[in-house]
Amino acid sequence: MSILAEPVISIFLRSFLILLFAGAAFSKLRHGEEFFGVVRNFRLMPEWLARPFAAALPWVELATAIGLAVPATAAHAASVAGLLLALFGVAIGINVWRGRTAIDCGCFRGGLKQSVSGRLVLRNAVLAAMAFALAVSVPLGRAPDPLELGLGVVAAALAMLLYLSASLLGHLQGARSNTSLFSKG
Repeated sequence: MSILAEPVISIFLRSFLILLFAGAAFSKLRHGEEFFGVVRNFRLMPEWLARPFAAALPWVELATAIGLAVPATAAHAASVAGLLLALFGVAIGINVWRGRTAIDCGCFRGGLKQSVSGRLVLRNAVLAAMAFALAVSVPLGRAPDPLELGLGVVAAALAMLLYLSASLLGHLQGARSNTSLFSKG
């Protein structure tokens, strides 16, 4: 039996991905016009497709989060999560390859802007691998007991706090570097 089939690990991964996708969806829904600008700025689709894509993506992300929360659909939702994360990684990678690293990745809105980079491609690859591993392991695991459920959810919430804190610190360090470049005048 795979370690990923252990209920506490499975609940941790599911909960982390739920928080990731729900947070990204709600953020994009709150800042729809700004997210539309991010989609356009990636320059990966025809102009006429950018607005419908920007409008639909948050709902797909939210449906993925809900699907992960429902045991009967968790494996399929984990596959969708993996595909989305891989797609986002490819989109980021194409822009890094083009040398367009100053653009915002569009991951979260509300002032937290992250420039695209190889690090974000790697992050998405790791998250996609986690999601695909979860998709395979969910059907193999047993149902969690209440302690495993609680432990997995709390661990995921703490991991998400660390994830967002690291993203914020990276954003602040980048902003500080840009400020010091401009102040040398």
